[in-house]
Amino acid sequence: MKKNELVWRELVDAAVMGAQRRWDNVDDLAFRAGVASTTASYALRRLIEIGAIQQHHAGFTVVNPEKVLTLFCAARSIMTDTHAALTLDSNDLHHLLDSLPDHGVILGGAAAAVSLLGGVNTVSDYSEHVLYLRDSLAASAIDDMLSRMDVDRHTGYGRDRGNVTLLRADPRAARTWPDHTPFAQTYADLFATPGWQASEFRLALNEKFIAKRDWDQE
Repeated sequence: MKKNELVWRELVDAAVMGAQRRWDNVDDLAFRAGVASTTASYALRRLIEIGAIQQHHAGFTVVNPEKVLTLFCAARSIMTDTHAALTLDSNDLHHLLDSLPDHGVILGGAAAAVSLLGGVNTVSDYSEHVLYLRDSLAASAIDDMLSRMDVDRHTGYGRDRGNVTLLRADPRAARTWPDHTPFAQTYADLFATPGWQASEFRLALNEKFIAKRDWDQE
């Protein structure tokens, strides 16, 4: 992911999930996002321009998290972080996951949305799986297992993406994410995923976390 996306992701999760809209300074945001302060400052410029944040003294306040999320979604490209795009049946998928080290995989996409929505899938069936590999150890284990399996590989572009997408987690995500992606990453990944199922899960997340009219609060 690009570094400005890391900043926008942190702002959205802090505002929507952590009830933190006010930041005392840019350095705190940069530390939390895992980027340089100059990078964080640059990422804020577009948000200031569109009125998503309001500056005060050395810090700022997120007054419209939805606008920040929209920028994040528009910038998100799953292909950029794709380690492998595969077609696997359910047995092969379970076998692949069982071969990974403990906590080596992070659930994304629809599976993460189900967790965020309360743990019970009341939205839609889904057949596509988005999985983040936490570190190089997990990636090596996956590559070793795939070398011994007869699987269909895909480019990950358009319809040529199979039903399992393996992504590389960025360093901060690898350290801090639990067993599923947090709200902002889940939402943006669903936005960047073709298909009506992804849209249904994204809309369900929107209804639970974003839909209320709380913008432009100071």
